[in-house]
Amino acid sequence: MLRSMYSSIGALRNFQTKLDVIGNNIANVNTYGFKKGRTTFQEMMVQQLSGASGPAAGKGGVNAKQIGLGSMISSIDTIQTQGSLQTTARPLDLALSGDGFFAVASIADITRVNVDTNTSYGDNKILGGAINNAVSMNYTRSGNFYLDNNGYIVNANGMYLIGETGEKRIPNDSIMAASNAALNAGEIFYDEYRDFRNDTNKFLDLAMKFLEAQRTFEDAEKANLEAGGTDQQLAAAAAAAQTARDNAATQFNDFNTDIYAGERAAFIESARTMNQGIDSFITSTGEIAYRMSDPVVQNPSITIPDATTANINDLSNLVSYAQSVKTSLDTAYKTFENFIGTAEMVQQPSWTDSLSGSAGLIQIPPNARSFSISGDGKVNFIDQFGNLKVAGQLMLAKFPNDAGLERIGENLFQQSNNSGTMDKNGDGIQLNEMFRPGENGAAAIISGTLEMSNVDLSEEFTEMITAQRGFQANTRIITTSDEILQELVNLKR
Repeated sequence: MLRSMYSSIGALRNFQTKLDVIGNNIANVNTYGFKKGRTTFQEMMVQQLSGASGPAAGKGGVNAKQIGLGSMISSIDTIQTQGSLQTTARPLDLALSGDGFFAVASIADITRVNVDTNTSYGDNKILGGAINNAVSMNYTRSGNFYLDNNGYIVNANGMYLIGETGEKRIPNDSIMAASNAALNAGEIFYDEYRDFRNDTNKFLDLAMKFLEAQRTFEDAEKANLEAGGTDQQLAAAAAAAQTARDNAATQFNDFNTDIYAGERAAFIESARTMNQGIDSFITSTGEIAYRMSDPVVQNPSITIPDATTANINDLSNLVSYAQSVKTSLDTAYKTFENFIGTAEMVQQPSWTDSLSGSAGLIQIPPNARSFSISGDGKVNFIDQFGNLKVAGQLMLAKFPNDAGLERIGENLFQQSNNSGTMDKNGDGIQLNEMFRPGENGAAAIISGTLEMSNVDLSEEFTEMITAQRGFQANTRIITTSDEILQELVNLKR
């Protein structure tokens, strides 16, 4: 059988592989962070018909006679060149300008990653030992990240972004107990406050109506007296005003002052108990909280008048008294409301303005007002009180031979035997073996942009043409070889 036929058959397979790589490149021309592939060929084994000989017996040397037996795949390379950057203005879109990879991972051992759950909070740290013993590390140049329901930065497949965590403080049992005690005391206070406030508003409303009716009556009676009591219209107006004053007085006097006094006493006692709770809370938590100014609402120093003894001065004093009580209640409630907000806040995790020094997950609290990621990878956010806090520090991975990384799909690479490793000491990957963006040759981070595919369509189409022509040429060799074999068969006819 002709050697040329088998050489061409092998070449067809090789060119098909090259077209497969080209097709994958073109398919991913708009895939963020994608790195194109390249196929290279090498000569296959050679059949030697005769060896080379040196000069001898008056004759010069003779070269070897060899016939090649086709080609084979030399390599399928991953070209790790920089892709162009596309501006998106989205803060969680991150591009790498330079060498390095984002480290993303799924949790392999949940007991070694102190992460938030539905029932408890974690400080996001990887607990002791190597990072890669707790999580399954992968690497990517695709920087389109997202936040999950707990505020963790993840990629499109839900893998956590790995870096240095912010200093996240979790409330201990003592703080939780103090907070719950404060909230319970606040609930009791609010019940008493609500009852006393409602009756104070009613007391103020009745006193104001009584005062207004008294003023109208006295004005009408004065006008009637000045007219000598002979003007029927003025007399009728005075009588109507007196009736209205008597009705307002009756409604005011129907207000149960004994119940009101009891509510006042219960409110004062609950306010004093609340202040004791505030003092205990401050001692237990160290949080700043303002005490309620002791809202001792004194009994009125004047006798509450009825319709027969009422005068404008007495009623004005009653209205002023009721208004002062209402003001005192408003002030007490604002202090209570602020304190309850503080007591609830201490049950939530809090962040500082520094990093923890530990590897782990990067989390932006759900109640953050805003966040930003700087070029050196530091993740900052503004908390609900307007303070600047640190959520964490992005860290990058670098390898001696990044072209040796293995693709595993989903825009991810993993370490291979020929890529080299970040683990310098054989004790697993440690935080200090990763790189801060912009330092020691690592890429800088550009927030609000994404790295595009490094596929060049003009190059791919050119490679496609050469592969197509090579494929066609080898089919011609097979056709010609077949025709020759047919001629040999025809010799017997």
